[in-house]
Amino acid sequence: MNHPYQFLLPLLSLFWIRVDLTDLMALEMQVQILNIRDGDTLTVKSGSQSFHVRLSRIDAPELHQNFHDSKIDAGIVSRNCLRKLSPQKTILRIEGFDIYHRILGDVGGLNYQAVENGCSGLYPHAQFSSVSEKILYVKALMDARKKRRGVWAYRGYMLPKKWRKISKRNGYRPSPQRAHSRVTYRPERIRARKEY
Repeated sequence: MNHPYQFLLPLLSLFWIRVDLTDLMALEMQVQILNIRDGDTLTVKSGSQSFHVRLSRIDAPELHQNFHDSKIDAGIVSRNCLRKLSPQKTILRIEGFDIYHRILGDVGGLNYQAVENGCSGLYPHAQFSSVSEKILYVKALMDARKKRRGVWAYRGYMLPKKWRKISKRNGYRPSPQRAHSRVTYRPERIRARKEY
């Protein structure tokens, strides 16, 4: 004889074991792009909720990361390149979450366009849905490098993961935000008096 509550056990197991429902199927929703933070991270809004989205399969240089041979900020070049490509409203396809709890997904095909136009490179450990999709991304990357588009117009940049590790070791901290006004109050600074 079956126990009357036997059907509840599989449902309760969902609460005991963390299940990521995006493993079963990708979720899609209409979003509005609010801000592009860097070459692979966006802030989007759906309804009244806004959240950060990390574009899957791509890896762009970090802000304040320079190219190899120049003092030009590779992160800003990558971000500006992505801003030119991004539409105002699009479809977000959620594929999972990254280690920083950001949504990992594809925003209206922007991931492939970023690689194709040289806004970013490929993430070394990217997971593709098929071999043909991987070949498509690799061909787009090779073509962008060959034609020197976007960030590839410069000499090249260090892998962002390696750059973060080195800059953390060297104690790199981004400069603090400056006040909007040209006049700043500094009580510790003694001003010289003008004598007439």
